[in-house]
Amino acid sequence: MDLNNNKKLNDQELVRRKKLNELIKKGNSPYQIEKVDINFSIAEIISKGLELTNPFCCAGRILAIRQTFFVLSENGEKLQAYINIKEDKGKELFEHFNKYIDIGDYLSVFGSLFTTKTGMLTLKVEAFQLISKALKPLPEKRVGITDPELLIRNRVGALITNEELFNSLSWRSKLIFELRNYLNNLGYLEFETPILHKIAGGAIAKPFKTYHNSLKEDLFLRIAPELYLKKLIISGFTKVYEIGKSFRNEGIDSMHNPEFTSIEIYTSYLDMEATIELTANIIQYLNKLISKESPTLNFEKKAIWELLSSKLKIDFLNNPPSLKEMLELAFKWNIQLEEHEKNWACIYEKLFEELIIPELKNPTFVYGFSSELSPLAKKDFKNEKFSRRFELYINGNELANGFSEQNDPSVQLEQFKIQASRESSQGEIDYDYISTLEYGLPPTGGVGIGLDRLITFLLQKKSIKEIIAFPHLKG
Repeated sequence: MDLNNNKKLNDQELVRRKKLNELIKKGNSPYQIEKVDINFSIAEIISKGLELTNPFCCAGRILAIRQTFFVLSENGEKLQAYINIKEDKGKELFEHFNKYIDIGDYLSVFGSLFTTKTGMLTLKVEAFQLISKALKPLPEKRVGITDPELLIRNRVGALITNEELFNSLSWRSKLIFELRNYLNNLGYLEFETPILHKIAGGAIAKPFKTYHNSLKEDLFLRIAPELYLKKLIISGFTKVYEIGKSFRNEGIDSMHNPEFTSIEIYTSYLDMEATIELTANIIQYLNKLISKESPTLNFEKKAIWELLSSKLKIDFLNNPPSLKEMLELAFKWNIQLEEHEKNWACIYEKLFEELIIPELKNPTFVYGFSSELSPLAKKDFKNEKFSRRFELYINGNELANGFSEQNDPSVQLEQFKIQASRESSQGEIDYDYISTLEYGLPPTGGVGIGLDRLITFLLQKKSIKEIIAFPHLKG
């Protein structure tokens, strides 16, 4: 069996292949095994301990070998195993083990439990079978993989040897599972909406473009599922959500990945304030799941005009500066503006982005965004310069974006036209959504939460790459 594949192999790889070929010649190929009848997972064995009085079968990957002892790993749990060479059967087992088994191999093991003199729960091996051969040696277990780039490039090797990374991904899965349960218990229904869109709508971002050969038309990977979910609300569902991937053809850094996981939640009869409360409750619930000792999160709530007024000593609400004064402010604070951004709304939000956001360390719901730059949100009826939109910031990063949804078809169309005229827009208007909106969208509160960023915050990590199974890497 030639597994060299014309690549240069190191000594360990050559030795491991030799062992495998010998086993295959003996009729003991691990690749002939399709099913392993285990009695307990390693987690169950550790939980039950010496209550397991009868012999049983378990399986896992070998992470360490120390003479007659070895460590089995499964789902992040570890169990020590021991071959007793003082017994004739043990001598025979160990001879086979020593000759053919390496760190990284998968074994099924049959035996019974005991505790060592130091009190460690240990499996006394009565039989074992190689069920998969590691032809490539694992990264050095003593140091694992710690280099940030290698953690991504050799992701599987990193997951095998880096417990922190493995546990982070396990927590990600648990948190998303519990998030679903939380919403389902509140009466929400989960939906899957299209990922291929004819128009890149629902948010302002650069999309990925593809082509449908049969339909002979360009399509876009979705940048947000928002419009389809609101169509479901129009259809008569009152509480809907979707957890899934969206795509933005933009930068890659510690808080951006070209494909990302988000949840969007839409609720009939809720306004912006109630949606803020729902968002805070969700995050508080997930935070407490990680540890009952986790401190209760204290969410602040502030208006952009309030934050800017405090920073710049200018009353943006009651006595807003003129466009000329806004341009002067941008120059003073070295804020770069494209030609199409030289208007009041863009400068207002640029000032917020560059002067305020980096200072928002504590969980803060921010509202008072420009209505001109919030096309899917209702305008604030008290001051139509601003919208009924909010965003949540933690540690200077946006985690959520929501609003009282715009449900007036004529206003929505006008907002779409303004958006389409901007240089940063894709330039298309979703007339199908406007037509659907004419059936009547009840007052609705909606929010989108970036789950990659949220889980990064909850697990106290520095980068979303630490909680994404296979993040993208440049080059």
